Formats: sequence, C-alpha cells, structure tokens
Amino acid sequence: MAQIYFLRHGQTDMNITHMLQGRTDTHLNDRGRQQARDAGRVFQQKGIVPDIIFSSPLTRVRQTVEEALRVQSLEPLDLTYGEALVYQGAKIPRVTDQHLIEMSFGEVEGIPMSQLPDDFAEIFFEDPGNYEPVPGAESYHSLLKRCREFIEYLREQTRDGAPLSDKAIVCATHGGVLHGMLVLLWHRELADFWKQQVLNCAIVKAELGDTADEDTAEFVSDGYTGDE
Repeated sequence: MAQIYFLRHGQTDMNITHMLQGRTDTHLNDRGRQQARDAGRVFQQKGIVPDIIFSSPLTRVRQTVEEALRVQSLEPLDLTYGEALVYQGAKIPRVTDQHLIEMSFGEVEGIPMSQLPDDFAEIFFEDPGNYEPVPGAESYHSLLKRCREFIEYLREQTRDGAPLSDKAIVCATHGGVLHGMLVLLWHRELADFWKQQVLNCAIVKAELGDTADEDTAEFVSDGYTGDE
C-alpha cells in the first residue's frame, strides 16, 4: 500500500513579515532550513524513506526537500515521471509538478498584510466564497480544481498494480495548496478553507480510497511557528 505525505516548505523572510508570497520565488531563511531538517528527522524517526518526491517548482520548496533529505544522507535527482519509474540509482527521484505551485495572489503579492486593500484580508480569509481575485491572481475554485486533479492522479498511480502502489511518496508544496488538499481530503466546504492551521514544514499523511468519498488525512507533524 502506498504511503502519501504532503510537506509544506520551511520559513522564508516573507513569512516573517506576513506578506503574501504566492508565486514570488523566495528562498528559505536560516530558520526555514532548520525547520526542513527537523521535518527530515520526523521522516527518519518514522522510518520513512521517500521512493519519489513530487515538488512545486519554487525554490523554497526545492530547498526544503533538499534539507529534509540531507538528514538521512540522501539527495534528490530531478527527473521526469517516466524517468523516475525506471531510475535505479541511490538518489531520490524528484518530479516537478505545476499542480503543487502556490496560489497566485497577483498584484498584491509582496505586500504586507497590514497594507492590503480595504477588506481584502477579511474577505480572502474569512469569506473565501465571495473572494474575487485581483488582477493576475488565482481563484479558490481554480486552486481546488488542480488540487483535485493531483489527488486523482495520485489515486490512479497508487491503485493495486499501478507504478506507485507500494511506494513512499512525498508531495512538497505550499500553505495555500496544502489547505486546498485538506479541504478535499477532509470533505470540507470552501468556507472552512483556512480553519485548520498549517505551519511551516507541517507534514500530512493522506489516505486515498477507491473513490474520493473514502479519502482522509491526518497530521504527522504540526510544523513549526518559527519561535522554537
């Protein structure tokens, strides 16, 4: 049976200043690198060695993967999915997947929360059903659509007899995407999108059934606030 884990990236300076990062390609800070190593120790303590990693293309996620693997003296190797299935080397195949990239916040990316347009934060976080994306931003419905597509892709690839049916899979991503995954896996409404806190380097284990109605998920690690 496949083991599926979702991992959020470690802390960046934009996390500290409470800016909407979105698809701005930031790097981990020192605390974020430590958080990633701590996440790697969680995997190590549970005896989890990934067979394959699906990753957002953004640097902060890629760095999180690299730091987490380093704890077990492992390295990622960037491959296509087809290449990953036949790879037999010592490194861990890492497949970039655009489904895992962060939600785009358009023209408000990089703006501190305290300086966002009037009512933006209230509607975005408290009333997502009525959120109208600013220019260049992604809608909640678009985000949930690609989250659903990715879950269904994993379902097909992990069914009995499928290529990943007995593999340990890590999906390295972002806070917004992981919130979206949890809405689907926990069968929640859009209004509950932000109700569950997802800290930096949180780890979630997903259990996929034969159909979406049977899916569930649980936290393996709550992640880190940055105050440790």
